[in-house]
Amino acid sequence: MAFGHWLQTGTPPRYTLSVHSSKALLVKQKTLVTTALADAIIQLAIGRGERHEGREGMTTYYLTRNWAGFIMVVENRNPCTAIHVQCDCSKSSNVVSTRGTLKTVDSVPPLHRQVIILLSQLEHTNGYSISHQLVHRVGHVGTGLGSWAPGANHVPALTAEVYGLHSPRPL
Repeated sequence: MAFGHWLQTGTPPRYTLSVHSSKALLVKQKTLVTTALADAIIQLAIGRGERHEGREGMTTYYLTRNWAGFIMVVENRNPCTAIHVQCDCSKSSNVVSTRGTLKTVDSVPPLHRQVIILLSQLEHTNGYSISHQLVHRVGHVGTGLGSWAPGANHVPALTAEVYGLHSPRPL
């Protein structure tokens, strides 16, 4: 998978799928829900990524191996409190973010997971490097990000183009 095109066109790229088989196949085109990609990326990060227990009730999954980029998923298993997360990848090079920036701030609600950041290698003829810093704290539900970004739950805001990939998903 590659996400370098994510914010360049505003529309999904056209594609052609070719399937070769010695047996007859039945193919149906299905329309996916907007959060299907987020659910798939979350399962990929949980299944193949590195797991880090940041604090009680919070797990961060990092995917860097066998991937030309970086994925970070935060899971909040706390039933009553949000987790505020600041992610800074600004020292990374030759990568592009699906959120259009290398710095993000998010409030992950109780009993939810979220794709915080997804970076893809930009120019494939050159190398790339990933550097990230994660800061997290417990937050109150319904109060936004408090002093980190008053009145907001996500910085940058989750626009229609990225909402399906980056919105919090229930456990």
